[in-house]
Amino acid sequence: MKFLFFKSQSKSNDEGSRWGALAYPNFRKFWLATVMRVFALQFRIIGLPWLVGVDLDKSPGWVGIVALCTALPTIILSLPAGSLADRFDNRKMILWSNTASGFLYLILTCLVVFNVVELWMVIVWALVSGTLAGFVSPAQQAILPQLIDMKAIASAVALNGLIWNVMRILGPAIAGVIIALIGVGPSFFVTTIGYAIASYLLITLHLESKEKIPGKTKGAMLEGVKYVFSHGIFISVIGLSFFTSVFGGSYQILLVYFAEDILRVGAVGFGLLEAAAGIGAILGTIVSIKVGSGKYRGALISGGAAIFGLCIALFAASEYMPFSMATLFAGGFAAGIYLNLGMVALQTEVPDRLRGRVMGIWSITWFLTSVGGFFAGIVAELIGIQLTVAIGSLSVTLFAITVYLLSKELRLLKPLQISTDRNNVRS
Repeated sequence: MKFLFFKSQSKSNDEGSRWGALAYPNFRKFWLATVMRVFALQFRIIGLPWLVGVDLDKSPGWVGIVALCTALPTIILSLPAGSLADRFDNRKMILWSNTASGFLYLILTCLVVFNVVELWMVIVWALVSGTLAGFVSPAQQAILPQLIDMKAIASAVALNGLIWNVMRILGPAIAGVIIALIGVGPSFFVTTIGYAIASYLLITLHLESKEKIPGKTKGAMLEGVKYVFSHGIFISVIGLSFFTSVFGGSYQILLVYFAEDILRVGAVGFGLLEAAAGIGAILGTIVSIKVGSGKYRGALISGGAAIFGLCIALFAASEYMPFSMATLFAGGFAAGIYLNLGMVALQTEVPDRLRGRVMGIWSITWFLTSVGGFFAGIVAELIGIQLTVAIGSLSVTLFAITVYLLSKELRLLKPLQISTDRNNVRS
């Protein structure tokens, strides 16, 4: 874990340098709250498809529709939510969203336990859940500079990324065991407990009051969009994230079919494939902090995305389990590098007054994997799953190379330097 932390520059800040973002009490509390929230989400990721497909005995199509109902509100609301994150207290936004989400899971628990749940209820529940996620997503990124000194931003981004990557490996396994032991309904109550703990930790944060930005939400949103499109580095990084989510990340939605129909390794093999990608992403995240502050940041961002696409294309062509695991490991490693370096570039280049709006636009790209997977499934019916994933992932590689060649700001991205005046990082 030493790659997550900065080397000591003086005796007075030796402890902070050694522990990076974890040296800051507010960040430690926020990080633990995020751990609890992300762990709680695993029960939705595993439990909701089980509830719809097994308990309610619905077709796979309905499972996809419910997933889409969760993703679409998040995509639609991320931009206006980013504007709100710039105007209001991020901690309170996250706190109220977490609290509401906890109650939402409590309602779902009661519906399932008392055997009154119906499909339309699950769809409405998914829409409300997606709305809450979209409301809070930009604030969760915009709050980071309030928790730490900006010199530790790379460490903070990496530590947050580690939560998702570790939970990607451990979360489904733990959630699956608990669901098998106590059932889907009671397992959703575990999610309620996770959100309750996260809310308590957020209450204990002590942050300075945030200066409110005047203006109407609509005009503020347009200002954020104009800012992104007027700076090449933001277009490049967010564009790469968009392309990899829609065309590259959709393989995750179709991975079960690779395990079952192409590699013929069943549920155990499916878990191994997920673990290979997750372990690669963890290592890539750690390594990104070691190598990502030098003068080759732009090349690492675009190169990581290009290698990710190539690895997924090789995975799509493979019918040999060890090689498939190796390509997913390499793809996860490359993704861990470019995603974390891209986030650090955004956090260090954007001024505070626009941070929420830029993070809102960035957040939209995270949730496009479900949309990409939906359309990839349709295309796969026509040309086959392997060709669909290969074409999508190779398009990511070509796009990443093109962006690097055309974007002067990305090619000339300077070594990581933290400005002491965050409001004037870029004007």
